[in-house]
Amino acid sequence: MPITVVTGDPLTTQAQTLAFGFNAKGRVEVGGLETRLYDAYPSAFASFRKQCNSDRIKPGMLWMWREAQFNLLFLVVRESSVGMTRMRYVENVLMTIARDYPLYGLTSIALAPLGNKEEWVLLRPVVDYWLKTVPLPVTVYEEIT
Repeated sequence: MPITVVTGDPLTTQAQTLAFGFNAKGRVEVGGLETRLYDAYPSAFASFRKQCNSDRIKPGMLWMWREAQFNLLFLVVRESSVGMTRMRYVENVLMTIARDYPLYGLTSIALAPLGNKEEWVLLRPVVDYWLKTVPLPVTVYEEIT
């Protein structure tokens, strides 16, 4: 299916799953989206951090929380909350989604930008490459308002 590109608030998505980039330490990041998600779903972040602290989460992995308004898909694309987004981790999580979406029960995905504005310019073509052939409705948020 084609990828739909939109601007707006990912928290208002109608998709089954909201995917967003996060870090392997489980530390809350200071971005607007992450802060709002943390405020809305603190138990998801607490559970994710517990998994990180027990070394079950590594960069390049993904982790899903199913007990929210929509599924939260943590895409581990940074080693720490102050680290930069790594291309190899982005490629790994997107390849995992493209390959294993039936195993995760994904029916539609909304993807928030996986890095800052400078990184997103380089990461966006990778998103297109891996997700354009996936038979799921994919909505990519270019800018968050």
